[in-house]
Amino acid sequence: MSARPPYLAAVTTYYSTTKNNNNNNMSKPASQEFLDSNQYTRHSVLRYERIFGHTWVSTGGETTTKDFLITMGLVPGQRVLDVGCGTGGSAFYMARHYGVHVHGVDLSTNMIDIAQDRHIREDNYVKSKVKFEVGDITKIELPKQSYDVIYSRDTILHIPTKEQLFKTFYSWLKPGGTVFITDYCRGDQQHSQEFLSYVEKRGYDLRTAKGYGKVIEAAGFTQVEATDLTPTFINILTNELKYFKPQYQAFIKDYSEKDYKEIVEGWETKLVRCRSGDQAWGMFKARK
Repeated sequence: MSARPPYLAAVTTYYSTTKNNNNNNMSKPASQEFLDSNQYTRHSVLRYERIFGHTWVSTGGETTTKDFLITMGLVPGQRVLDVGCGTGGSAFYMARHYGVHVHGVDLSTNMIDIAQDRHIREDNYVKSKVKFEVGDITKIELPKQSYDVIYSRDTILHIPTKEQLFKTFYSWLKPGGTVFITDYCRGDQQHSQEFLSYVEKRGYDLRTAKGYGKVIEAAGFTQVEATDLTPTFINILTNELKYFKPQYQAFIKDYSEKDYKEIVEGWETKLVRCRSGDQAWGMFKARK
């Protein structure tokens, strides 16, 4: 069995034992037009990379990706579906360091345009193993039993039809295949109006970590791990701010003071939501 990063020992893991199809939808699904013209404009995506790291638009960037991947037992030649691949950070990393073939899919055309720009500049080894596609993961058709791993980082929060989505993932995986997800979640409590307004504005569908795990199990998966990583999330957000704030002068040369304040205030607000119990961050792993 692959080693677990030390920080995972300090968080709560739930092993789902019952099937539950309760749907705690809090929003409508985000459309491609909504994402490309709001949260994920090209300007916003590149701005996010200044705090996440070059080619990264998910929590912890390369650091968390490296830690998560050592738990997955990737083998050269395997096929990985990267759902919500963003600007390509995980796809390029997996191909380069693990020798796997990665098919990256994202609903945002801006994300994929940037990923394709980077793909062109990659060496031939990585180029041959990575491909990107603009697509709605709830609608595209892929061959059944064609992937060894389905991987997604902080993306499925945009999709309210999680029950059907994980059934589809199950059909795409080869027998014995792995699904690995990190995602924004909600705390198991009554929520503040500020949090509910934030979720509605972003078009998110957030579940509790335990409830998310039950959705995965109900799709047919076994060995379901649903881990609440909120303490880790708080540490990551704190560190990202620590290293981003001193870059003020360099950042505003490329962007603006307004952009800088929006990132800092956004991260600080996420910290408040997590510490109050409204927002959470989960890691989910299961086998077919």
